[in-house]
Amino acid sequence: MFSRQRLEEIIAGMADRHIMVIGDVMVDQFIRGAVERISPEAPVPVVQVQNEQSLPGGAANVVRNLAAIGVRAEIVSAIGRDHEGEVLASMLSAMDCSDSYLVRDDQRRTSVKTRVVAQHQQVVRFDRETLDPLDVVTIGRLQEYIRGLLVNVDGVIVSDYGKGVINKPVFDDLVEGCQAAGVFLAVDPKVKNFPFYHDLDLITPNTMEASQACGFSLDTPAAVKKSGIFIKQRFRSTSVIVTRGEEGMAIFPPAGDMLLLPTLAKEVFDVTGAGDTVIALATAAALVPGVSLAEAAGVANLAAGVAVGKLGTARVTPAEIVDYHQKLLAL
Repeated sequence: MFSRQRLEEIIAGMADRHIMVIGDVMVDQFIRGAVERISPEAPVPVVQVQNEQSLPGGAANVVRNLAAIGVRAEIVSAIGRDHEGEVLASMLSAMDCSDSYLVRDDQRRTSVKTRVVAQHQQVVRFDRETLDPLDVVTIGRLQEYIRGLLVNVDGVIVSDYGKGVINKPVFDDLVEGCQAAGVFLAVDPKVKNFPFYHDLDLITPNTMEASQACGFSLDTPAAVKKSGIFIKQRFRSTSVIVTRGEEGMAIFPPAGDMLLLPTLAKEVFDVTGAGDTVIALATAAALVPGVSLAEAAGVANLAAGVAVGKLGTARVTPAEIVDYHQKLLAL
Protein backbone atom coordinates (compact mmCIF):
# COMPACT_ATOMS: atom_id res chain seq x y z
CA MET A 1 0.00 0.00 0.00
CA PHE A 2 1.28 3.47 -0.80
CA SER A 3 2.20 6.07 1.81
CA ARG A 4 -0.16 8.72 3.14
CA GLN A 5 1.89 11.38 1.35
CA ARG A 6 1.54 9.62 -2.00
CA LEU A 7 -2.19 9.10 -1.46
CA GLU A 8 -2.68 12.79 -0.67
CA GLU A 9 -0.64 13.75 -3.77
CA ILE A 10 -2.89 11.63 -5.99
CA ILE A 11 -6.09 12.96 -4.41
CA ALA A 12 -4.86 16.54 -4.84
CA GLY A 13 -4.12 15.83 -8.51
CA MET A 14 -7.60 14.44 -9.10
CA ALA A 15 -9.17 17.74 -8.08
CA ASP A 16 -7.73 19.36 -11.21
CA ARG A 17 -9.41 16.92 -13.61
CA HIS A 18 -12.41 17.59 -15.88
CA ILE A 19 -14.44 14.47 -16.75
CA MET A 20 -17.50 13.85 -18.90
CA VAL A 21 -19.83 11.07 -17.75
CA ILE A 22 -22.23 9.55 -20.26
CA GLY A 23 -24.77 6.89 -19.41
CA ASP A 24 -28.08 6.10 -17.81
CA VAL A 25 -29.10 8.40 -14.97
CA MET A 26 -31.78 7.57 -12.42
CA VAL A 27 -33.19 8.48 -9.05
CA ASP A 28 -32.33 6.06 -6.25
CA GLN A 29 -35.10 6.12 -3.64
CA PHE A 30 -34.69 4.44 -0.27
CA ILE A 31 -37.60 3.72 2.07
CA ARG A 32 -36.19 2.54 5.40
CA GLY A 33 -37.98 1.10 8.35
CA ALA A 34 -38.36 -1.80 10.75
CA VAL A 35 -40.13 -5.14 10.52
CA GLU A 36 -41.81 -6.46 13.66
CA ARG A 37 -44.59 -8.61 12.25
CA ILE A 38 -45.92 -10.48 9.23
CA SER A 39 -48.98 -9.16 7.46
CA PRO A 40 -52.25 -11.00 8.26
CA GLU A 41 -53.28 -10.40 4.63
CA ALA A 42 -50.40 -12.32 3.04
CA PRO A 43 -47.11 -13.95 4.16
CA VAL A 44 -45.08 -10.75 3.72
CA PRO A 45 -43.30 -8.51 6.23
CA VAL A 46 -44.93 -5.27 7.34
CA VAL A 47 -42.38 -2.46 7.14
CA GLN A 48 -42.98 0.40 9.55
CA VAL A 49 -41.52 3.30 7.54
CA GLN A 50 -39.09 5.50 9.47
CA ASN A 51 -37.50 7.65 6.76
CA GLU A 52 -37.27 8.16 3.01
CA GLN A 53 -34.39 9.45 0.89
CA SER A 54 -33.80 10.23 -2.80
CA LEU A 55 -30.28 10.30 -4.28
CA PRO A 56 -28.79 10.61 -7.78
CA GLY A 57 -28.25 7.11 -9.12
CA GLY A 58 -26.67 5.29 -12.05
CA ALA A 59 -24.38 7.57 -14.06
CA ALA A 60 -25.47 10.44 -11.81
CA ASN A 61 -23.92 8.60 -8.86
CA VAL A 62 -20.62 8.54 -10.75
CA VAL A 63 -20.92 12.33 -10.99
CA ARG A 64 -21.68 12.44 -7.26
CA ASN A 65 -18.50 10.51 -6.49
CA LEU A 66 -16.43 12.70 -8.80
CA ALA A 67 -17.84 15.89 -7.28
CA ALA A 68 -17.05 14.62 -3.79
CA ILE A 69 -13.32 14.53 -4.60
CA GLY A 70 -13.33 17.90 -6.33
CA VAL A 71 -13.43 16.77 -9.96
CA ARG A 72 -15.31 19.01 -12.37
CA ALA A 73 -17.89 16.69 -13.93
CA GLU A 74 -20.33 16.96 -16.83
CA ILE A 75 -23.20 14.54 -17.46
CA VAL A 76 -24.65 13.58 -20.84
CA SER A 77 -27.82 11.52 -20.63
CA ALA A 78 -31.55 11.33 -21.37
CA ILE A 79 -34.39 11.80 -18.90
CA GLY A 80 -38.14 12.13 -19.13
CA ARG A 81 -39.89 15.47 -19.21
CA ASP A 82 -41.38 14.71 -15.80
CA HIS A 83 -41.20 15.58 -12.12
CA GLU A 84 -38.60 12.89 -11.37
CA GLY A 85 -36.37 14.22 -14.15
CA GLU A 86 -36.45 17.72 -12.70
CA VAL A 87 -35.72 16.36 -9.23
CA LEU A 88 -32.66 14.62 -10.67
CA ALA A 89 -31.60 17.74 -12.56
CA SER A 90 -31.85 19.75 -9.33
CA MET A 91 -29.72 17.21 -7.47
CA LEU A 92 -27.05 17.43 -10.17
CA SER A 93 -27.11 21.23 -10.13
CA ALA A 94 -26.60 21.13 -6.36
CA MET A 95 -23.31 19.32 -7.07
CA ASP A 96 -22.24 22.07 -9.52
CA CYS A 97 -22.92 19.73 -12.43
CA SER A 98 -24.86 21.41 -15.23
CA ASP A 99 -28.11 19.86 -16.41
CA SER A 100 -27.60 21.47 -19.84
CA TYR A 101 -26.57 18.16 -21.42
CA LEU A 102 -29.59 16.17 -20.25
CA VAL A 103 -31.94 15.47 -23.16
CA ARG A 104 -35.57 15.80 -22.02
CA ASP A 105 -37.50 13.19 -24.00
CA ASP A 106 -41.31 13.40 -23.99
CA GLN A 107 -41.58 9.70 -24.87
CA ARG A 108 -39.60 8.46 -21.88
CA ARG A 109 -39.95 8.45 -18.13
CA THR A 110 -37.03 9.15 -15.83
CA SER A 111 -35.74 5.91 -14.31
CA VAL A 112 -36.52 5.52 -10.61
CA LYS A 113 -35.38 2.61 -8.43
CA THR A 114 -37.22 2.41 -5.14
CA ARG A 115 -35.71 0.14 -2.49
CA VAL A 116 -37.52 -0.85 0.69
CA VAL A 117 -34.94 -1.59 3.37
CA ALA A 118 -35.64 -3.04 6.84
CA GLN A 119 -32.92 -3.69 9.44
CA HIS A 120 -30.27 -3.08 6.74
CA GLN A 121 -31.81 -5.78 4.53
CA GLN A 122 -33.44 -4.96 1.20
CA VAL A 123 -36.99 -6.31 1.24
CA VAL A 124 -38.04 -5.41 -2.30
CA ARG A 125 -37.13 -3.05 -5.15
CA PHE A 126 -39.50 -1.31 -7.57
CA ASP A 127 -38.17 -0.13 -10.96
CA ARG A 128 -40.07 2.49 -12.94
CA GLU A 129 -38.47 3.23 -16.29
CA THR A 130 -38.65 3.21 -20.08
CA LEU A 131 -36.56 0.54 -21.78
CA ASP A 132 -37.49 1.28 -25.39
CA PRO A 133 -34.59 2.30 -27.67
CA LEU A 134 -33.92 6.02 -27.96
CA ASP A 135 -35.34 7.75 -31.04
CA VAL A 136 -33.06 9.27 -33.67
CA VAL A 137 -33.68 12.83 -32.45
CA THR A 138 -32.53 12.04 -28.92
CA ILE A 139 -29.52 10.11 -30.23
CA GLY A 140 -28.57 13.07 -32.41
CA ARG A 141 -28.71 15.47 -29.49
CA LEU A 142 -26.58 13.18 -27.33
CA GLN A 143 -23.99 13.00 -30.12
CA GLU A 144 -24.03 16.78 -30.45
CA TYR A 145 -23.45 17.24 -26.71
CA ILE A 146 -20.62 14.69 -26.69
CA ARG A 147 -18.79 16.36 -29.57
CA GLY A 148 -19.10 19.75 -27.93
CA LEU A 149 -17.72 18.59 -24.58
CA LEU A 150 -14.85 16.44 -25.85
CA VAL A 151 -12.73 19.46 -26.71
CA ASN A 152 -12.64 20.54 -23.05
CA VAL A 153 -12.41 17.36 -20.93
CA ASP A 154 -9.52 15.19 -19.76
CA GLY A 155 -11.45 11.95 -19.71
CA VAL A 156 -14.77 10.22 -20.34
CA ILE A 157 -16.55 7.66 -18.18
CA VAL A 158 -19.26 5.52 -19.75
CA SER A 159 -21.60 4.40 -16.96
CA ASP A 160 -23.79 1.86 -18.72
CA TYR A 161 -26.90 0.59 -16.96
CA GLY A 162 -28.50 -0.77 -20.12
CA LYS A 163 -31.42 1.69 -20.23
CA GLY A 164 -30.77 2.94 -23.76
CA VAL A 165 -28.40 5.91 -23.57
CA ILE A 166 -25.46 3.73 -24.62
CA ASN A 167 -26.12 2.37 -28.11
CA LYS A 168 -24.02 1.68 -31.19
CA PRO A 169 -24.34 5.11 -32.90
CA VAL A 170 -23.58 6.98 -29.69
CA PHE A 171 -20.69 4.74 -28.70
CA ASP A 172 -19.06 4.70 -32.13
CA ASP A 173 -19.27 8.48 -32.27
CA LEU A 174 -17.82 8.73 -28.77
CA VAL A 175 -14.83 6.50 -29.61
CA GLU A 176 -14.11 8.47 -32.77
CA GLY A 177 -14.25 11.73 -30.85
CA CYS A 178 -12.05 10.47 -28.00
CA GLN A 179 -9.42 9.22 -30.42
CA ALA A 180 -9.40 12.50 -32.35
CA ALA A 181 -9.12 14.58 -29.17
CA GLY A 182 -6.73 12.24 -27.34
CA VAL A 183 -9.20 11.81 -24.47
CA PHE A 184 -9.06 8.90 -21.98
CA LEU A 185 -12.10 6.58 -22.29
CA ALA A 186 -13.23 4.31 -19.44
CA VAL A 187 -16.27 2.00 -19.43
CA ASP A 188 -18.25 0.44 -16.59
CA PRO A 189 -19.96 -2.19 -18.76
CA LYS A 190 -23.34 -3.84 -19.10
CA VAL A 191 -23.43 -7.39 -20.48
CA LYS A 192 -26.22 -6.71 -22.99
CA ASN A 193 -24.14 -3.94 -24.58
CA PHE A 194 -20.86 -5.84 -24.95
CA PRO A 195 -21.16 -5.72 -28.78
CA PHE A 196 -20.90 -1.92 -28.68
CA TYR A 197 -17.60 -1.56 -26.80
CA HIS A 198 -14.27 -1.15 -28.57
CA ASP A 199 -11.02 0.85 -28.46
CA LEU A 200 -10.98 1.69 -24.76
CA ASP A 201 -8.38 2.88 -22.28
CA LEU A 202 -10.01 1.12 -19.33
CA ILE A 203 -12.90 -1.25 -18.70
CA THR A 204 -14.06 -2.30 -15.20
CA PRO A 205 -16.26 -5.42 -15.31
CA ASN A 206 -17.22 -7.26 -12.15
CA THR A 207 -16.64 -11.01 -11.90
CA MET A 208 -19.99 -11.92 -13.45
CA GLU A 209 -19.53 -9.50 -16.34
CA ALA A 210 -15.98 -10.69 -16.94
CA SER A 211 -17.18 -14.29 -16.99
CA GLN A 212 -19.92 -13.40 -19.48
CA ALA A 213 -17.38 -11.59 -21.68
CA CYS A 214 -15.04 -14.58 -21.73
CA GLY A 215 -17.46 -17.50 -21.67
CA PHE A 216 -15.81 -19.26 -18.72
CA SER A 217 -15.87 -19.10 -14.93
CA LEU A 218 -13.28 -17.07 -13.03
CA ASP A 219 -12.89 -19.70 -10.32
CA THR A 220 -9.09 -19.92 -10.21
CA PRO A 221 -6.25 -17.37 -10.37
CA ALA A 222 -5.28 -18.81 -13.74
CA ALA A 223 -8.82 -18.26 -15.04
CA VAL A 224 -8.83 -14.69 -13.72
CA LYS A 225 -5.55 -14.00 -15.50
CA LYS A 226 -6.84 -15.55 -18.71
CA SER A 227 -9.99 -13.40 -18.48
CA GLY A 228 -8.01 -10.16 -18.32
CA ILE A 229 -6.03 -11.07 -21.43
CA PHE A 230 -9.22 -12.08 -23.24
CA ILE A 231 -11.09 -8.89 -22.27
CA LYS A 232 -8.21 -6.71 -23.42
CA GLN A 233 -8.32 -8.37 -26.81
CA ARG A 234 -12.10 -8.53 -27.17
CA PHE A 235 -12.71 -4.85 -26.44
CA ARG A 236 -9.32 -3.56 -27.61
CA SER A 237 -8.87 -2.09 -24.15
CA THR A 238 -5.48 -0.83 -22.99
CA SER A 239 -6.21 -1.73 -19.36
CA VAL A 240 -8.68 -3.81 -17.36
CA ILE A 241 -9.78 -3.82 -13.72
CA VAL A 242 -11.95 -6.78 -12.71
CA THR A 243 -13.80 -6.04 -9.47
CA ARG A 244 -14.19 -9.27 -7.49
CA GLY A 245 -16.24 -8.35 -4.43
CA GLU A 246 -14.82 -9.91 -1.27
CA GLU A 247 -11.83 -11.14 -3.28
CA GLY A 248 -10.73 -7.62 -4.17
CA MET A 249 -9.58 -6.58 -7.66
CA ALA A 250 -7.56 -8.03 -10.53
CA ILE A 251 -5.53 -5.35 -12.32
CA PHE A 252 -4.33 -5.73 -15.89
CA PRO A 253 -2.11 -2.75 -16.79
CA PRO A 254 -1.08 -1.77 -20.33
CA ALA A 255 2.02 -3.95 -19.98
CA GLY A 256 3.16 -6.51 -17.44
CA ASP A 257 1.55 -9.21 -15.35
CA MET A 258 -1.77 -9.29 -13.52
CA LEU A 259 -1.79 -7.66 -10.09
CA LEU A 260 -4.22 -8.89 -7.44
CA LEU A 261 -5.42 -6.42 -4.82
CA PRO A 262 -7.18 -7.83 -1.73
CA THR A 263 -10.42 -6.22 -0.66
CA LEU A 264 -10.02 -3.39 1.82
CA ALA A 265 -13.62 -3.51 3.00
CA LYS A 266 -13.83 -4.28 6.71
CA GLU A 267 -17.59 -3.79 7.10
CA VAL A 268 -20.11 -4.31 4.33
CA PHE A 269 -23.53 -2.75 4.89
CA ASP A 270 -24.59 -1.98 1.31
CA VAL A 271 -22.90 -2.59 -2.06
CA THR A 272 -25.32 -0.31 -3.93
CA GLY A 273 -23.31 1.95 -6.23
CA ALA A 274 -19.90 0.50 -5.29
CA GLY A 275 -19.09 0.04 -8.98
CA ASP A 276 -19.81 3.73 -9.56
CA THR A 277 -17.27 4.61 -6.87
CA VAL A 278 -14.63 2.36 -8.44
CA ILE A 279 -14.95 3.70 -12.01
CA ALA A 280 -15.06 7.32 -10.76
CA LEU A 281 -11.98 7.12 -8.54
CA ALA A 282 -9.97 4.84 -10.82
CA THR A 283 -10.50 7.10 -13.83
CA ALA A 284 -9.87 10.35 -11.98
CA ALA A 285 -6.66 8.96 -10.46
CA ALA A 286 -5.48 7.48 -13.77
CA LEU A 287 -5.72 10.96 -15.32
CA VAL A 288 -3.22 12.41 -12.82
CA PRO A 289 0.22 12.68 -14.46
CA GLY A 290 2.65 10.05 -13.18
CA VAL A 291 -0.01 7.80 -11.61
CA SER A 292 0.13 4.14 -12.61
CA LEU A 293 -2.93 1.94 -13.12
CA ALA A 294 -1.96 0.00 -9.99
CA GLU A 295 -1.98 3.22 -7.95
CA ALA A 296 -5.27 4.36 -9.52
CA ALA A 297 -6.85 0.99 -8.71
CA GLY A 298 -5.44 1.20 -5.18
CA VAL A 299 -7.18 4.54 -4.59
CA ALA A 300 -10.41 3.12 -6.03
CA ASN A 301 -10.07 0.06 -3.81
CA LEU A 302 -9.75 2.27 -0.73
CA ALA A 303 -12.77 4.34 -1.77
CA ALA A 304 -14.84 1.20 -2.38
CA GLY A 305 -13.95 -0.03 1.10
CA VAL A 306 -15.40 3.17 2.51
CA ALA A 307 -18.47 3.13 0.24
CA VAL A 308 -19.68 -0.38 1.12
CA GLY A 309 -19.53 0.52 4.79
CA LYS A 310 -22.30 3.07 4.25
CA LEU A 311 -26.01 2.60 3.74
CA GLY A 312 -27.50 3.42 0.34
CA THR A 313 -25.88 4.91 -2.75
CA ALA A 314 -22.71 6.33 -1.24
CA ARG A 315 -20.21 9.02 -2.12
CA VAL A 316 -16.72 9.11 -0.63
CA THR A 317 -14.76 12.24 0.30
CA PRO A 318 -10.96 12.71 0.26
CA ALA A 319 -10.90 12.96 4.06
CA GLU A 320 -12.73 9.64 4.37
CA ILE A 321 -10.29 7.94 1.99
CA VAL A 322 -7.24 9.23 3.89
CA ASP A 323 -8.75 8.37 7.29
CA TYR A 324 -9.61 4.86 6.10
CA HIS A 325 -6.08 4.44 4.73
CA GLN A 326 -4.62 5.42 8.10
CA LYS A 327 -6.89 3.01 9.97
CA LEU A 328 -5.83 0.15 7.69
CA LEU A 329 -2.14 0.97 8.23
CA ALA A 330 -2.72 0.88 11.98
CA LEU A 331 -4.19 -2.63 11.94
